[in-house]
Amino acid sequence: MNVFCVVGKIQALPELKETPSGLKTTSVLLKVQRAYPNSEGIYESDFFNIEVWRGLAETLCDTCTVDTVLAVKGRLASRIYQKEDRTFYNYVMVAEKIDFVHIPKAV
Repeated sequence: MNVFCVVGKIQALPELKETPSGLKTTSVLLKVQRAYPNSEGIYESDFFNIEVWRGLAETLCDTCTVDTVLAVKGRLASRIYQKEDRTFYNYVMVAEKIDFVHIPKAV
């Protein structure tokens, strides 16, 4: 099973990009509050960069602003490459479903 689910606030406006083959993509940085306080009683946050593809990427870029709250379900993907006889593993979070929990109103 390969699933993640996070709820968090957008920290920077996503930019729509297009691959050489014509696929639309973007990435969004989410600030996700931890479920428990630290030893000082403060709820810290983690920051996750999430890849979004195709129509979902277009919708996200057209709709969202900073501080929009998203619920994201997706999968982890590994990208393996070799350099100078060493193998490197990079991991990305790829969105499969996004729910818009709260979109702040423009002032």
